[in-house]
Amino acid sequence: MAGRRARWSSQRRGPWRWWVRRLPAVGVTGVAVAVLLGAGLASAAWLSSGGGTATSRGGQAVAPTTTAVPGTAVTANLLYPGTSGDVKITVNNPNVYPVTVTSVAANGAPTAAGGTGTCATTGVSLTTATPGTAIAANGSATLTLPNAASMTSASENGCQNATFTIPVTVAITSA
Repeated sequence: MAGRRARWSSQRRGPWRWWVRRLPAVGVTGVAVAVLLGAGLASAAWLSSGGGTATSRGGQAVAPTTTAVPGTAVTANLLYPGTSGDVKITVNNPNVYPVTVTSVAANGAPTAAGGTGTCATTGVSLTTATPGTAIAANGSATLTLPNAASMTSASENGCQNATFTIPVTVAITSA
C-alpha cells in the first residue's frame, strides 16, 4: 500500500488548478460570446417588422339647433326705425362633445307677428355676430348679441308692437 497515492495528491490537483488559473480568460471569453449573441438578438429585434391594420371610427357632428328665448322673442329691447337692438337666442348643442359658437348669421327674411296692422315689409335685419361662446356637450347657452338687430325706415306702420323672428344659421366648431 505504500505505492498507492492518496486520493488528493498533488498530481490530481494539477488539472483543477489549471482551470482556476484560466478562469479569468474563460470568463472574459464567455462574456464576449454572450455580448455578441445578445447584440445579434438586439439587432434582430431592432430590424424586425410586421404588418396589419388598425381601425378607428370618427363620430358625426350634429347641427346645432336654436330657439328664441321665451318672453323676449328675438330682440331684448324695442326696435324703432333707424335704431338697433340686442338679440337673444338660445343655442342647443346636441353633440356629445363641447362646441364653440363661431358665428350667428341671418338665414332668410325676418317675419313679424302681433303688430298693429300689416307688417309685410319689416325693415329688420341681423348683423352677423361672432360670439365665441362655449357650450357644453348636450348643453345649451343663451346668447345676447349686442345691437345685432336693426330696423330701417322702410318698416311699415303695422310693424309697431310686433315681435320679429329672424331665421339664423349658427356655425359651431368643436371646442
